[in-house]
Amino acid sequence: MTRELPTDPLNEKIAQLLADPTTGQEAELNNPTDPETLRTGLTQMAKAYAKQKRQIDRLVKLSDANEARLTDTNETLSALTRNLSRFVPKTVVDELMSSGAEQLASTERREITVFFSDIVGFTEITERLAPEKLAHLMTEYFTEMTAICDKWGGTLDQFIGDAVVIFFGAPTSQSVQEDAKNAVLMALDMQEKLGELRHIWQSQGLTLPVHVRMGLATGFCNVGNFGSDTRLHYTALGNTMNEAARIQDLCDADQVLVSESCYQQVKADFNWQAKGEAVLKGQHFASKLFEVAGLRQQNADKNAEISHSQQGFSLHYNQDEITDKSSVIRELETLLMQLKTTGQDQE
Repeated sequence: MTRELPTDPLNEKIAQLLADPTTGQEAELNNPTDPETLRTGLTQMAKAYAKQKRQIDRLVKLSDANEARLTDTNETLSALTRNLSRFVPKTVVDELMSSGAEQLASTERREITVFFSDIVGFTEITERLAPEKLAHLMTEYFTEMTAICDKWGGTLDQFIGDAVVIFFGAPTSQSVQEDAKNAVLMALDMQEKLGELRHIWQSQGLTLPVHVRMGLATGFCNVGNFGSDTRLHYTALGNTMNEAARIQDLCDADQVLVSESCYQQVKADFNWQAKGEAVLKGQHFASKLFEVAGLRQQNADKNAEISHSQQGFSLHYNQDEITDKSSVIRELETLLMQLKTTGQDQE
């Protein structure tokens, strides 16, 4: 009697022995056995094998089903993370995902660099544009600014009307200096992008140019989750937030001004123009302000300060401290002529 088993080499061998138990008995088993006993043993072996194979098949199907469910779950989590990052700063989402914590520490004192910007003449723009066009303009503007914020690792605090509030140094920090540098680089990057956007908007018929003021300040704030039991917002509280907002109020169109505390952190990395002192709204003491005039080139960095001395000659040059370049050039030209004349006389 031949039993049908799933096709594989072992089943074929068992079927062969069931059909003729005496075939190759000595060669296969080296132990002469009663044919009926051998048949019974092989039948039990075949049943056990078939049972194991059914169990393996069920496990494979269960594994496939679990894999499919896991894939669906991962896709759902990815979609949830993408949606969450639209309402919670990307830096906060990344920190939560990497740490596995349910939420960040409630509040902590951190030294951060705060960025504040708003659009010049935004009230007039809202009066001149239809609501639909205004919504399209602001969506495009905020989308580009957010992308640049993410590029430089800033924490997008909030949009307040047309204003954008961003800070660097929390929930993660590279260092106070690097945070401030990234904040200034972000501001310059934003101004460059705005130049491109203005051309696009003008080609689309927007006659009102969009110009933005930007202010930055560095200092200590309390950073963390603030709000009620049912609604929390990750933000920063402290005078530095107000200082950045007040500095932004003093900017001209397309200007980037920083506080002295921010300037001290990054003065070697950029070209600057001192803008004097101003008493910021709500403060009692004057604050020094500096305008970012662009990223300092690497070669300019090397030559920003030169000191050289030898017998009969001494030179100290610091380009940041020079206030009258014309007079310096005249003095150097005079000295060069004297040196050349003296050299010719000695010959």
